[in-house]
Amino acid sequence: MATLVRRLRQRRTTGKVVDTRTGGETRGQVKVGWFGTDAKGAFLTNGAYDWTLSVTPADGVGAPVTASGTVQLFGAAPARHDCIGGGDALGDLLTLSTSGTLAFRQGLGKGTFSTKVGSSTGWATANKVLPFGDLSGDRCNDMLVRLNSGALRAYKPNCYGTLEPSTAYTSLGTSGWNQYDVLTTPGDISGDGRPDLIARNTATGTVYLYKGTSTGKLSARVKLYANWKTYKKVVGAGDLNGDGIGDLLAQDKANNLYRYYGKGNGTFAARVKVAANWGATYNVVVGVGDITGDGRADLVARDTAGNLYRQNGTGKGSFAARVKIATGWQGYKGIF
Repeated sequence: MATLVRRLRQRRTTGKVVDTRTGGETRGQVKVGWFGTDAKGAFLTNGAYDWTLSVTPADGVGAPVTASGTVQLFGAAPARHDCIGGGDALGDLLTLSTSGTLAFRQGLGKGTFSTKVGSSTGWATANKVLPFGDLSGDRCNDMLVRLNSGALRAYKPNCYGTLEPSTAYTSLGTSGWNQYDVLTTPGDISGDGRPDLIARNTATGTVYLYKGTSTGKLSARVKLYANWKTYKKVVGAGDLNGDGIGDLLAQDKANNLYRYYGKGNGTFAARVKVAANWGATYNVVVGVGDITGDGRADLVARDTAGNLYRQNGTGKGSFAARVKIATGWQGYKGIF
């Protein structure tokens, strides 16, 4: 048989090429493998990937032979907001009831959520819970919980949504975190592959960045903006344009919605208006990750009447028209 050159390339369903490998010459059967990593050995995010294999005759006679397909990656880096389901790469919601029950709502891949699963009692209703990403490095998404005392903890549930008050955690500070009225994560904005935290001071409107570190904690804060009091909501939205860097959304008091693309160096590009007359009745907006199975970051919002809406991400920094997906959610103290 002719001597062949083998090539292997995988890419996520968003269309971004994440890995290209070139092999040497071989005879007979071509054998290739992939371990869920990029060319530098870093784990890629769980989810669906397209692969293409191109084999070129070494003697230059004949056209290259190609094959392609799709593979589902599990057990690598967890996808945004994937808190339950063992790495299915779909975003999930958490709800906190007025009686202190914290429950997961698993994303079903169709833009909707399951009934309550993995619920636990004994949580203070004043707690703020933030699905944060994998801060501890165990390939399961961690949860930040701010207590009413101002303490901040990083809980380490497993990949199947087991989160109780007794779950192991790392202290990120015993006080002071109640100075912030916004705690949100856009994902990784510094380019190191770790989730980062955005915080806004209630009194001054100053916005800070706390970068995730290899020790499973947060770095010292860095000031990003002097006064964001004009915004009534600041939401970590995940990767809105498929560049692998987290992005922010901000809604001002006139109900204009803006996006801030992460630049990959711990800062954001200038804002761009996404929508006008947006979300005037929303009291909760969550950058929930991909809940439709198309690999794009989506939004979920609750209005004052308790209706739950979904806005599908387009992968271009904008969103499709909202779709009502549930009613009766006004009774929840928190939706995260």
